[in-house]
Amino acid sequence: MDWFRWAALLTLLVLADGGKVNAMRWPALTLILAASLCIAAPRCPDPRLRQATIGGDTITGGVTLHKKPVKFAQVRLYSSSGKTAWIGTTDKNGRFTSNKIPPDDYRIEVSGWGSTTVHLSSEVDKGFRQKPAYDLLLGDNTCVASVMIMN
Repeated sequence: MDWFRWAALLTLLVLADGGKVNAMRWPALTLILAASLCIAAPRCPDPRLRQATIGGDTITGGVTLHKKPVKFAQVRLYSSSGKTAWIGTTDKNGRFTSNKIPPDDYRIEVSGWGSTTVHLSSEVDKGFRQKPAYDLLLGDNTCVASVMIMN
């Protein structure tokens, strides 16, 4: 149920009681409000920023939430087949680097942050004289940005 449906349900409960909220309804209203706040957690507003396509053979990045690094969070990579490809943690700066992994579509799950999809493709590296390095920026609302760095 989305935020608007929860708000409508809350409004109906109050209106059904003639606009009064008696003591017996407070636990129910508190539970509904708490659930609605959890469900209403924002998603990245731009669908193009919910995933990234990068080259190379590792996934490196930084994770922030409310403009602060997500420290010592568990990071899991799942391949397109659903198998665990890598498990690690962010450091004190919210940074992580996977082991070498083959090209595939990976789902990244970061505890306390959320999940996103990263397309690791060797096609992205073609046409460059030097091998670029890629860095993911996993930000608020599960938005993802990628940066290409030429050495």
